[in-house]
Amino acid sequence: MKCFSCLATIVFTSVLASAQGSFVPSQQHNSTVVGIAAGQTAKLNVLYPSIPAPFLQVMCHVTISIVDDQGSILKTQDFQMLGGKSVSISVNADTDIPGHAAQIHGLTFTPATSSTGGYCEVLPSLDIVDNATGKTVVHLETTVTYPRALAVGLGAGLR
Repeated sequence: MKCFSCLATIVFTSVLASAQGSFVPSQQHNSTVVGIAAGQTAKLNVLYPSIPAPFLQVMCHVTISIVDDQGSILKTQDFQMLGGKSVSISVNADTDIPGHAAQIHGLTFTPATSSTGGYCEVLPSLDIVDNATGKTVVHLETTVTYPRALAVGLGAGLR
């Protein structure tokens, strides 16, 4: 009887799990926070690197946003990207930011390429450019912040 009860629990649990479907979250990249002031423009760039032939590369959907330190979206845009192409959005402190100064960061979201996971490998970066000279004064790379990979050795020492 105990064996039947255990087997019924396993079957019931697996049926419930399959009925819920599989949720695969979007991958998120974040830059660190940087200040922008009058006379500067923030530019969030995203490159979708190409892969060598004869492999086929999927079209990548990406949403990029520049956000202030309070979580308010200053600018956002969706793109469909082909391999080897780049896209960008810009926020000018003089025209797009009340008070002409803010702490900002870049966000990039890429949905899973299939129901089993997998993401487009994009390379976002955030630049702060001086409007008068056109020179980049700050360049920030981004890092994947969600979903995080399981840390190596996380369970080490647990038995």
